[in-house]
Amino acid sequence: MGINRAQKVELVNMCMVYDSNTKQVLVEDKTDVDWEFGHTFPGGHVEPGEPVANAMIREVFEETGLHISQLEACGCVEWFDQQAGYRKIGFLYRTNHFSGTLKQGDEGRIFWLPLADLNTKNTAESFMEMLAIFTEPTTVSAVSSTMNGQLHLTANQKDD
Repeated sequence: MGINRAQKVELVNMCMVYDSNTKQVLVEDKTDVDWEFGHTFPGGHVEPGEPVANAMIREVFEETGLHISQLEACGCVEWFDQQAGYRKIGFLYRTNHFSGTLKQGDEGRIFWLPLADLNTKNTAESFMEMLAIFTEPTTVSAVSSTMNGQLHLTANQKDD
């Protein structure tokens, strides 16, 4: 008999929707979260049996009214709850392929903002670490040893 490596895992996602013409990103100020409030990108939970990329497309549509396509996987973030014996994994995507009309959802205000305007003072906790994964080609992951805690970038590198 082999070692049982099964573990409880919560799957979430987030997408940087980027307008190449205006150099702006779609930000959301979520109100229903367990972390410090501030700008973040659209995203949410992956439902049981749902492919991760399909969940990303669904979440962006539900929260923004936009249809996205041609997702590019950027990396992931992980939070651990050692006492409960489980982890949360966040899959990070980006795209500049979108259509539709922006609409305000139930989870918070949605609006376009220049990418350069995002900083530690106006974003959610650990968002700037996630932003590095979305925007820097050598950064692919970040980890926290506590659930919804401060993320720390890892030393992984993407292949050139």
